[in-house]
Amino acid sequence: MSYRTILAILRKDLLDSLKNYQVILMVLTPIILSLLFTNVMSGSKTAAALPEIGIISSPQQPLIESLIEKGLSKKITFFQNRQDLESAILEGKVRFGIILPEIISARATKNQPVTLLYPPHIPDFGVETLKSVFEAEIRSQLAITPPPLPFEFRVEAVAGSTSNANALADSMFPMLMVMAMGMVGFLALPMAIVEEREKGTLNAIFLTPIKTSEFITGKSLFSLFLAVTTTVVMLSINQKWSENSGYLLLVIFCGSLMTIFTGLIIANFAKTQAAVNAIGTTLFLFFQMVPSLQHSSDIVRSVAPFVPSTYIFSALRKAMFLDLSKVTINDDILIIVTLTAVAYMIAHGVYRFKKADK
Repeated sequence: MSYRTILAILRKDLLDSLKNYQVILMVLTPIILSLLFTNVMSGSKTAAALPEIGIISSPQQPLIESLIEKGLSKKITFFQNRQDLESAILEGKVRFGIILPEIISARATKNQPVTLLYPPHIPDFGVETLKSVFEAEIRSQLAITPPPLPFEFRVEAVAGSTSNANALADSMFPMLMVMAMGMVGFLALPMAIVEEREKGTLNAIFLTPIKTSEFITGKSLFSLFLAVTTTVVMLSINQKWSENSGYLLLVIFCGSLMTIFTGLIIANFAKTQAAVNAIGTTLFLFFQMVPSLQHSSDIVRSVAPFVPSTYIFSALRKAMFLDLSKVTINDDILIIVTLTAVAYMIAHGVYRFKKADK
């Protein structure tokens, strides 16, 4: 066995891989994702158990000061009234809310209730967990041991949700729809185009006097039909249609177009199907994971506004399960439409001077 030959092959593979962005992407992607998601449950037990809290109370409330001292200041947002707090819960800006009297003490009366507000789609065991965690914090602060607390502890679902939002599975359904859009746009479409390039049939199109807009429209139609049909069937067989179906279809249509135009851009730069897998899978992972885990850690939360699927996910959830008189969906739709237009302009610019491969 010649070690010199083995080392020569190793050296060649190493140099080739450093020049191959596909290998670099495959190495960097899991590293970056690990940095985003490994701290999901980091911090103290209290910090891990308590998600973002919306509070109506004085900042000088001893219980609030206790939570802040335990490093939960970034998870606490103060509100002036219950309506604003409920809207924030429905929109996902905070996970649940607490309404506290000005003073909580071991001698408090039943006329000074503590109210825990939660979104209706949280299952009963989740509500009980939240209540137990916060009740334990109150007992710790006031040095109270069982029996029951000396004041009333109310647990109320936030009003304004549609009747569909009654199960934990509902909170995951928008994620599945985002997955369907991403798989068609980031993987299926560019894979089909690159396959045509490898077979040589794509050159025949570019040898004709075809306009850029005609090429983009022609290549987008089937993928758009595929993505929209998939999501509509998902909604129908799972009976997830709501009174906001117009908004829902608009979000599905624009979100699908955004991924399709992005897929056209990927297909232009990816010369092989392996390259499509490297680029498309990387984008798809971020597109899929970031919006569904945006409340899991500070890092993911800070990245989420820069990922387009965050707005698709948010708009889908609002249109499917929430009362739009209590939450704002227009901002999400405006961002989605704008990003879709930007993706189209980039794709148009990329293919405007595209010529047949020699």
